[in-house]
Amino acid sequence: MSERLLLKLGTSAEQPVQWLHWDDAQQQVVDQGQLGSLSELNQLSALAVRVPCYALVSNAAVLTTQAQLPNDSRAAREAIPYQLEEQLGEDIEHLHFATGKALQAGRYPVAVVAKTLMDLWQQSLVQAGIPIRALLVDAQTIAVDAERIQALRLQDQTLVRHPDGRSFSFPSDQSDTWLTLVEDQLGLPIVSVADSDSNPGLASLAGCFAPDSAIDLLQGHYQLKDPLKQLLRAWKLPALLLGLILGLEIGQLLWQQQQLSQHKQQLDQQINTLFSKTLPGSRRVNPQAQFNTELQQLSQRSQGSDFLRLLQQALPAFRGSSGIKIEDMIYQAQTQTLTLELEASNHATLEGFVDQLQQQGLAAQLLRSRQQNGQVSAQLSIKGEQ
Repeated sequence: MSERLLLKLGTSAEQPVQWLHWDDAQQQVVDQGQLGSLSELNQLSALAVRVPCYALVSNAAVLTTQAQLPNDSRAAREAIPYQLEEQLGEDIEHLHFATGKALQAGRYPVAVVAKTLMDLWQQSLVQAGIPIRALLVDAQTIAVDAERIQALRLQDQTLVRHPDGRSFSFPSDQSDTWLTLVEDQLGLPIVSVADSDSNPGLASLAGCFAPDSAIDLLQGHYQLKDPLKQLLRAWKLPALLLGLILGLEIGQLLWQQQQLSQHKQQLDQQINTLFSKTLPGSRRVNPQAQFNTELQQLSQRSQGSDFLRLLQQALPAFRGSSGIKIEDMIYQAQTQTLTLELEASNHATLEGFVDQLQQQGLAAQLLRSRQQNGQVSAQLSIKGEQ
């Protein structure tokens, strides 16, 4: 997908949030705006679900440096905080360390940020229902050039990316002084990577956005959780127990099936004997089917008298109710229930008819009613004497 959503998060819950919906194929803004605070992020949740979303934080809030590692093992990465401890002016227990891809000869880029900020950003995004692809430092999303320093001048700050992967920023009103100093000290040419005049703000960053070159801050404790893996992990033990229970149940069912098969011949013989006593003289083809057919025929022969008795009992109620019209009638012999589709002039007439049926000793229940075009349509069930 060529579209993406960029969110620029502040360092406090009250700071505004800039956002940009960008079309990379067309190199143009689809939509953009600013939210009053992190608490309003939920307004972008629908868009964040539809297009890839990246959260950006200011380089000023994150220290980017390097560490020399003997290898890319987990143990080596866990030792990074202690290797950098002397460079930091804060207790490493309060800091979060994230590493990027190796640059050369075991040197790895490292981003250091306060855990309080990480907690703020992660909790705000989760509470707003924003599924992000990564949490990146804004200056880190400028692609690395092995021979030149990349600089992007925004409205309020200038972002700089060094060939060794480090990044830093400074106020734009001081950019000329700082860029000259950086170029003299490092001995490398500086090139501007975007025209911020034609694409101000986040739009100029979106035009050169390279997330693969940045360090994703969502590592370790803050790593993105895969909902499917979390669900599978949560259900692993219950699934094992369920499998054991199902195995026992299947074993029991197989044993019961074996026991039942042993009695099948006895049961078949009992059915044949009962058939012979109940329907003497009939040719036995399928005793159970023939017996069921005979019972059905007996039920059909008795249905008419029950239906007529029910109608006869309800007749006084029909005679005593004017404004009642029968649209349809269904009789269920099994439950001895007569269902009527009625049309009445009003609800009062319908309720009076129900009362008269009940006075005749019938169980009358109004199933539904609806008023349309000045008439009331209703469905009514009637049962015999209770």
